[in-house]
Amino acid sequence: MRNKRKAAIVTGLCAVMTVSMFTGIACAEDKREEIVVWHYFEREQEFLDTVDAYNKSQDKVCAKVTYVSRDDLMKQYTIGAVSGELPDVGMVDSPDMASFIALGVFEDITDELEEWGELDQFYPGPLSSCMDADGRIYGLPNNSNSLALACNMDLLNAAGYSEPPATWEEFAEIAAATTNPDDSVYGFAMSALSSEEGTFQFIPWLYSAGGSVDRLSSEESVKALSFLADLVKNGYMSKEIVNWKQADAYQAFLAQKAAMFEAGTWHIPFFDEDINGSFNYKVALLPKDKEYSSVIGGENFGVCAGTENREACIDFMEYLQSREVNASWCSLAGKLPTRKDALDLNDAWTTDERYAVFNEALNYAVARGPHESWPTISEAIYSAEQSVILGQTDAQTAFQNAYDKLKPIFDESPLLQQNESAQ
Repeated sequence: MRNKRKAAIVTGLCAVMTVSMFTGIACAEDKREEIVVWHYFEREQEFLDTVDAYNKSQDKVCAKVTYVSRDDLMKQYTIGAVSGELPDVGMVDSPDMASFIALGVFEDITDELEEWGELDQFYPGPLSSCMDADGRIYGLPNNSNSLALACNMDLLNAAGYSEPPATWEEFAEIAAATTNPDDSVYGFAMSALSSEEGTFQFIPWLYSAGGSVDRLSSEESVKALSFLADLVKNGYMSKEIVNWKQADAYQAFLAQKAAMFEAGTWHIPFFDEDINGSFNYKVALLPKDKEYSSVIGGENFGVCAGTENREACIDFMEYLQSREVNASWCSLAGKLPTRKDALDLNDAWTTDERYAVFNEALNYAVARGPHESWPTISEAIYSAEQSVILGQTDAQTAFQNAYDKLKPIFDESPLLQQNESAQ
């Protein structure tokens, strides 16, 4: 075991870690081979239970889990690429994995995974986010998700609307009709945070208008940014969205302070309990301009460079992404499985009308990358969005500046096709 390195990790994390929690059997007491796993799942109990089940399923490896906020985790991987202070297994947002592979954070585990013999069960989209440009594999996709529109049907009905909006025109009309400044109720809520969350929630609007991340200066891309910024300007959406995580937009919806919000697949297991009958709701595709659109989300796990416990890490990851465990974990967490053979293990994925909407959204969803410069691309997008929402500049100028910054990146390494869904 690499006790000195792990001690350094703990010391280095003290300044940046938001929450730390270990789970499972006390590895030091039973002499198991110990591996440290980092993740940023905000509703982490389901993941802790899954890891605990792994620890109890065998007597050779003990996985110890540490929660690190997503932003801090990104920083720590960047630092760790230089210092060597990395966990044994690390989670990463799927569009960011290519950049961390390029930095040397993750190890090539292609040979072991091919020997495992189950790679053909993974959907190509999620699996491709774990690969480098040569098709070598550095991890496994843990889950998939997409975005859709959740509507408080009581508020929509009170405003005279019986169905969620299908087009941008209908959406803007309903957002205006359901906004009530006297009660601090907005028509719509989303995240426009200066992080990947902001980019993630913006992407569907960009592609619905006919824009794309490598053509930000186009008329279509500018239209998407202007459309959302006008919602804030007209008072139909709070300017505070620049500070909101996706969880904050969800809380506004639960409190009936937002008639509609941009929802993720992961909300489904918690809707009924959190809403608790206080209002009726419905899930629909995000409204379309030129076409329907959504975005692929999800996390990957990879074996970190320098681990002395490579075989144990791969054993843990193969357990985590086995058919039954992938289905069970994704069911609990409100995710979609990354394995084709896991779908028939949960009837809800095909019979629940809410899941059906998110599954349909995957037909229109675009991937974020994979591109080794995705963090830079994403930063340019969310920074431009924030500047326009805050009134610091107009959409055309903001996206022209972003395009000028990103053009050399795309000239050197063009973006892959953006119309392939996870399924």
